[in-house]
Amino acid sequence: MNAPGADGGGGAVGVYPGSFDPLTVAHVAIAEAAVRAAHLDRIDLALSTVALGKEDGAHSSIEARADAIRRAARTRPWLAVTTTENQLIAEIAAGYDVVVMGADKWAQVRDPAWYGGDVGARDAALATLPRVLVAPRPGFEVDLIDLNDVGDRGDGGDRAGGRAEVLDIDPEHGEVSSTRARAGEQHLVAAGARRRVLVDGNNVVGSRPDGWWRDRAGATRRLVAQLQDFAHRTGDDVAVVFDGRPLSDLPEGTHGAVRVAYARRAGRDAGDDRIVEEVANDDDPASITVVTSDRGLAQRVRALGAPVESAGALIRELESERR
Repeated sequence: MNAPGADGGGGAVGVYPGSFDPLTVAHVAIAEAAVRAAHLDRIDLALSTVALGKEDGAHSSIEARADAIRRAARTRPWLAVTTTENQLIAEIAAGYDVVVMGADKWAQVRDPAWYGGDVGARDAALATLPRVLVAPRPGFEVDLIDLNDVGDRGDGGDRAGGRAEVLDIDPEHGEVSSTRARAGEQHLVAAGARRRVLVDGNNVVGSRPDGWWRDRAGATRRLVAQLQDFAHRTGDDVAVVFDGRPLSDLPEGTHGAVRVAYARRAGRDAGDDRIVEEVANDDDPASITVVTSDRGLAQRVRALGAPVESAGALIRELESERR
C-alpha cells in the first residue's frame, strides 16, 4: 500500500486521534501531510469511545463516524480507522511510529493539568510518545524541530523535552472546524465521507401511525422537512422518492439539502421501480443506502449492491433528541 508522496518503503504506521465529528477536509489534509512527511504506509484515525474532555459533546455515534472514515478511505488506501477505549494520547499512540495532532491538542498534551497537575507524570507520558507531527492552528505556537536535524530519536531525548515537528498545511485549513461543518457548511466535509441515502418516502410515511392517511400531502411535506433538517445536521446526501403525482409546492428537484423525486408512472410498485432505477443507473450503487422496510424492494436493491436500512431506523434518527 503506497502512500501519496511516499517512497513505499519502511512500512511505518501513524495514528491521528480525534473525534472526527464529522470528518473534514482539514482532517484529511493533515493526515495526508503526515503520510508524506513521515513516509507512512498507513495512518489510522483513532476514535476514542469516550473522547477526553468531550464526554458530552458527540453529535453522531462512534459507529457513524467510523463508517464515514471508511467511506473516505475507499479512495485513499493509506487511510484507516480504529476505535479505542484509551483517552490519553500517550496510550493511544503506543505501538505506532508516528502520532499526529493539532497544535491545540499538543498544547493540551503538554499541560500538567491533564495529568492531575503532576509535572513528572506529564514528562513521563511525553517521553513515551513516538515521533510527533503537529498541524498548526491559529493562536497556538509549537516548539519546532528542524526536520533536517531529526535523527533516530531512539533515546527519546527530543520527545521528553516536549518538542514536535510542524506539518506543512495550507493556512486555510486552520480555520476549518467540525463545528462549522455541523452548522451547515457541508463543503467542509471530506470528499467521500458523506453518506448517500435514498429514502422510500411512502414506506417511511406509512411506518408511523400518526394519522398520515388523513393528510397524505401534509405527511409528505413533513417528511421532507425532517429530511432537510437531518441532511443539514449530518451532512448526508439525501434523496427521497414518493408515489403519486408531484405536489405543486414540492415538485421534483432539490429542495434545501434534499432531492425529491416521484414515480414515473401510476400503479403498483411504481415508486419502488423509480428507486431501483436510481440505484441501477448510479456509478457506485454500493455507496447508496436505501431506506425501506419493504422486503421486495430491499431484495431488489441489494441485488444491485446497495445496502438497506429499515424505515424504523431512519425514523429513530429523525426523531432523536440529539441534534
